[in-house]
Amino acid sequence: MMNRYSALFPTLFLFASTIAWSETATVDVQSATLVHNASIAMRDGVRLAADLLFPEGKEGPFPVILYRNPYGKEGASSGEGRDLTELGFAVVSQDTRGRGDSEGVWDAFRYEAEDGSDTLEWIGAQDWCDGRIGLTGGSYLGFTQCINAPNDSQYLFAMNPIVPWGNTYHECLYWGGAFRLQLAFFWGGLQHLAVVGKSFEGNWNDHFKKLPLKTWDETLGAGEIGYLRDWIAHPFHDEYWKDHEVGDKIENVTIPALYIGGWYDIFQNGVIDYWNGVRTKSKSEEARKRQHLVMGPWTHGVSPKDGKVGALDFGEHSNIHPRELRFNWFKELFFDEDHGMSNLPPLRLYVMGANVWRDEQEWPLARTEYKELYLGGESPANSVEGGGRLLWGKWTGTHEVDEFVYDPNDPVPTMGGSLLYATAGPQDQSAVEARQDVLVYSTDVLTETVEVTGQVRLLLDASSGAPNSDFTAKLVDVYPGEDGKEIPYNITDGILRASHRLTDTESNPFEPGKVYEFNIDLGYTSNAFLPGHRIRLEVSSSNFPRFDRNPNTGHEFGSDTEMVPANQKVYRSLQYPSHLLLPVIPN
Repeated sequence: MMNRYSALFPTLFLFASTIAWSETATVDVQSATLVHNASIAMRDGVRLAADLLFPEGKEGPFPVILYRNPYGKEGASSGEGRDLTELGFAVVSQDTRGRGDSEGVWDAFRYEAEDGSDTLEWIGAQDWCDGRIGLTGGSYLGFTQCINAPNDSQYLFAMNPIVPWGNTYHECLYWGGAFRLQLAFFWGGLQHLAVVGKSFEGNWNDHFKKLPLKTWDETLGAGEIGYLRDWIAHPFHDEYWKDHEVGDKIENVTIPALYIGGWYDIFQNGVIDYWNGVRTKSKSEEARKRQHLVMGPWTHGVSPKDGKVGALDFGEHSNIHPRELRFNWFKELFFDEDHGMSNLPPLRLYVMGANVWRDEQEWPLARTEYKELYLGGESPANSVEGGGRLLWGKWTGTHEVDEFVYDPNDPVPTMGGSLLYATAGPQDQSAVEARQDVLVYSTDVLTETVEVTGQVRLLLDASSGAPNSDFTAKLVDVYPGEDGKEIPYNITDGILRASHRLTDTESNPFEPGKVYEFNIDLGYTSNAFLPGHRIRLEVSSSNFPRFDRNPNTGHEFGSDTEMVPANQKVYRSLQYPSHLLLPVIPN
């Protein structure tokens, strides 16, 4: 979704005799011929603009690589598009609806399935296309692939989604019922500003605090932003989201695909769930065999050359050279060249901590042993200075309840993690763990490696003094530091809103003061906790601005202009055995 991807999305040539023209211009560029602003009609009459690049000196028809791009289709005369034409591909780079030179209204996510389908049919019918189309691109361009693939076009031949997702409610905008504020408003606001030609003014941290959320767009001073208001108006998974997701159509994906994702990416769950969904549910047995995922230790900026992500260095060997990888993928599929892609495993993952690549055959891993780490400690767990402990057996001590005050006017700040921000990735959590409204539970220093690969969950027995509130959880790897000082680095995190604790399709009744079990999804990861380290859990009720602040009022979502503190209690006893559930990989 980041604008940094705009440089990747090139343009493509088209024969004049087969094109619908709209202020088009044909230009010779190095190694190719460019046609600018070809016009492609959608089923509702809206015309989308595409740049077209055709291999120079080669006879068609050609296999086609398609980019559907909200960030600007230009760039065919240099970079990846020209390189693809040199390999023998034609390239189509299209402005999505309401962006760049395309007609229509920009409404993020809504029209991509139908517009993508219409574009595929148009390209496939051209006499310069050999009937085979490949899709590629990252982030939003990954989404345009994933949501279009179930359409099962006869022309769709392969795809390469990079840091994508397929279901916008669950994998992009909401997590456990909480709104992914920083991602949604930062990205969504910037896209609207680009459409209206206005620059961003102010400080994002100040903008994120603006209330009520349902009119948050006013803080940008660029008019009403309909899709931002829609996202707030639909906090449950209702009919509104059907246009924004693949859903149960995943079985209709019948093409080979190479996915690339990151453990600290904003769509880490989305890429795994989509890949695994096609791998296990596709109606095509051949397609199920040709779903490949590479999952590395990255944020939304995939595979840095030096291996540095956030505050940690995963080594230069963590760089997979994604451009070379996807070029080899397409060359092997389209031109029957041998580049070793047939030997790719279903899953190639990077185990952080151990800092090694490993090939796997399924997800979750068949040899996974799910183990409980129970919350305990003989004294209150408030802050890292408290007495919170994590134990491999149930806590039987006398201290059975930890308490803190969650004040949404002073939320726990986001420190790293899965963000669309420069501070994403693993970061030192010391400042967060110094707060009294953060409960900290740690194991003893490990004497042997504990590898955690899979989905992490916290089953938390808790109560709130509010009619609706949140509980957050963060898994942390505590590194030994110099002079005995330990450094806690975040691995993965999650949140659960009381109103969504049973289902996300309707509000769940919640009684203040009553103990409920919160089954908190902390997402997917692969991390080896090494000897000398500790496994740590942070529990609180806010992680801002990664997630919106629960006002603790119980009012209609997005309507509050004021927020009130709430007394929160976490229970850990034989009756209420709050615990982490870790997917541990033996040996």
